Amino acid sequence: MINKTKSGILYGIGGIPIDIEVDISRGMPIFSIVGLAGTEVKESKERVKSAVINSGYVFPLNRIVVNLSPADLKKDGSYLDLGICIGILSEYLNKKNNDIENSVFLGELSLDGNLRSMEGIFSIVLSMCEKKIKRVYIPADNYLECSEIDSIEIVPVKSVRDCVDIINMSDFKKKDFIKKRKDEILVKNRKQFFVNLNHYKNLEKNKENEINIDFEEIKGNKVTKRCAEISVAGGHNMLMIGPPGTGKTMIAKAMKGILPKPNRDDSIVITRIMSSAGLNRSSIGLVKNRPFRQPHHSATKISIIGGGAKAMLGEITLAHKGILFFDELPEFDRNTIEALRQPLEDGCINISRLNYNITYPSDFIFIASMNPCSCGFYNSSKKCICRQSEIDKYRGKISGPILDRIDLFSEVSEIDYEDISSKKEEEDSITIKNRIEVARKIQLDRFRSTNIDLNSQMSTEQAIRYCELTGKAEKTIQMIYRKYGLNNRSYIKILKVSRTIADLRNSKDVDEKDIMEAFSYRRAYYKYFSRG
Repeated sequence: MINKTKSGILYGIGGIPIDIEVDISRGMPIFSIVGLAGTEVKESKERVKSAVINSGYVFPLNRIVVNLSPADLKKDGSYLDLGICIGILSEYLNKKNNDIENSVFLGELSLDGNLRSMEGIFSIVLSMCEKKIKRVYIPADNYLECSEIDSIEIVPVKSVRDCVDIINMSDFKKKDFIKKRKDEILVKNRKQFFVNLNHYKNLEKNKENEINIDFEEIKGNKVTKRCAEISVAGGHNMLMIGPPGTGKTMIAKAMKGILPKPNRDDSIVITRIMSSAGLNRSSIGLVKNRPFRQPHHSATKISIIGGGAKAMLGEITLAHKGILFFDELPEFDRNTIEALRQPLEDGCINISRLNYNITYPSDFIFIASMNPCSCGFYNSSKKCICRQSEIDKYRGKISGPILDRIDLFSEVSEIDYEDISSKKEEEDSITIKNRIEVARKIQLDRFRSTNIDLNSQMSTEQAIRYCELTGKAEKTIQMIYRKYGLNNRSYIKILKVSRTIADLRNSKDVDEKDIMEAFSYRRAYYKYFSRG
């Protein structure tokens, strides 16, 4: 007797459907799994057997062979537990019910038959939608993150017995039961959410203050703050250079508060990534905020780029559609920095290993900070103790190809006493964010018929086409080009940045002031890296 069910596994940030065939026949009571099963899948034999028995069912004392197809794909993870279990329990299921052949069963079993929450369920369910699957059974604890997926019927189940009971229900009773189960999960979560409301609000307020720094709290450095606004508005990569204590890290962290809300498509991708990394199990629905990632400079290349034995997600993917911040850039391993070349250029990373070849999205704004020298006090009020050779070696850790992928360079100077003691109110993050959202909308309208969203993504042809210069602006950039001996790459970068500056003031044309401001954000590049 062969019983067929469907399940799925996580592959990258997507899911692959797996067909499960369970053959229960006469013979020695042997339970085997074939079809290139990984360690976790092989171990599912013991979990499934214990779950069946402890759920009150009789485990067949026959020869059981489970085949997983496609056979040439290695299956890792414990996602297949429930599907295998349902295949074995076929004699307890209503044969007239075609629920099984139209459904996918996902979930890891505990020994008592309950289902455990798992990472990547959102990603797999979304992939099942694309495969036109009608229904998917998932652990009840994973329902919150999948609650906004409406193109497939999601059935949250708590245990093996619960799953069998739901399968055997009539269609009418099943529909009503599933609706009540979903409402029960959402209501329970909301009650937990509002327990001791005042205490919760205070905790969240403190948490916000720890993570989100408002621009109005940052004194001085107006040029760098303006540079940060342009960076977020147009998606431009930025490098801040200055001595310790000047506010580089503070400005970078404040940029999280001016990131615009993601649209639905971006939210789906971000949620998919967070789910695959196991960072979104308890959240309701889609992720509503863009990510801000700040890895330590001791992070390994694999933790930044991704890969390893199980194709783990790297920081560049976790920062997709958000910000990746490298504090003290030269302190990172040079190979790690160089590995950023492809994702900074293409917005994705292709990872090829013996057992897999996966492309992960990595379209992020790269923000970095660094001291001007090893001791940090070059060109500051404190005496620099570095030799020129040491300064050159320190700055030389950042290669030309990486610098070529950065649009904005800002020298962060020491803050004057007048700025620190001034009672003049600084511009807050909400005001800046509102301007950025207007500029982003202008860009979306401009690039509606193209495959890009932001000014920083423009090709050379697009930059020349969309950066409409006034007569004075044309003469200004011509003068800069000849006087400073710009190359084509520098010229295009100035055009892109000036286009963003014009968008921030809601102007169709780029004028000479936009050009001059855009060029001013390259002066630190020439000063510290001596490359034209």
